[in-house]
Amino acid sequence: MKIYNNLPKLLLLLVALCSTGLSSCKKNNPGEVVNGQAKLKMVNASLAGDHQDFYLDNEKLTTSALAFGETSEYVKIPSGSRSVSYTGTNNASTDTSLNFTPSITYTTFLVTNKKGELEIVNYEDNLSNTESARAKIKLINLTPTFATGINVMVQGGTQFVNGLAFKEASNYFTVDTSVNLRYSVVGSGSIKTIESTNFVGGKIYTIWFSGTTAATLTAHIITDN
Repeated sequence: MKIYNNLPKLLLLLVALCSTGLSSCKKNNPGEVVNGQAKLKMVNASLAGDHQDFYLDNEKLTTSALAFGETSEYVKIPSGSRSVSYTGTNNASTDTSLNFTPSITYTTFLVTNKKGELEIVNYEDNLSNTESARAKIKLINLTPTFATGINVMVQGGTQFVNGLAFKEASNYFTVDTSVNLRYSVVGSGSIKTIESTNFVGGKIYTIWFSGTTAATLTAHIITDN
């Protein structure tokens, strides 16, 4: 009889121990990207001139409004189909729906399209497989002005892209950090240089282009890792 009388107490003790164990298992690792999350950074690439805040599902992610050319840090976001929007300091808003895959890293840009309207475009970032002595680079044309596109090449060497069109992103390239890059509007005589001092071995970069004339074509460099 004593065994049966003590059984409820033993069961309560076991439940308490199990609850403690489960509680400890639920502790989160702050540095871990769990399933169901993606990473995202935001860029204001519109020459419209208005500072922009970024919202995901109506929640503001930017700590301060981004001026033209400014980039946020990466933030973790829930994956899946999400409502995204940029809202300017004049309260005008541009929004769309984007799908984010778990554990994938993205950069979303606010741009001005060929109709002069604000538009949101999104690109996947590949932050793996870096070479310690070389830089990894992706190129994106975000200026709608040039029908012929943009050329980019290593100074005195390989041409990476020929006629990169508006909103088009190149594949990733690896380059020696001792060489310069040259870029230009196709068919123009204005050739510009990205100095090799902008690159560090083992780093990954997104280079996007803005400008309204061949003379004002500008390369913006984002360090992704």
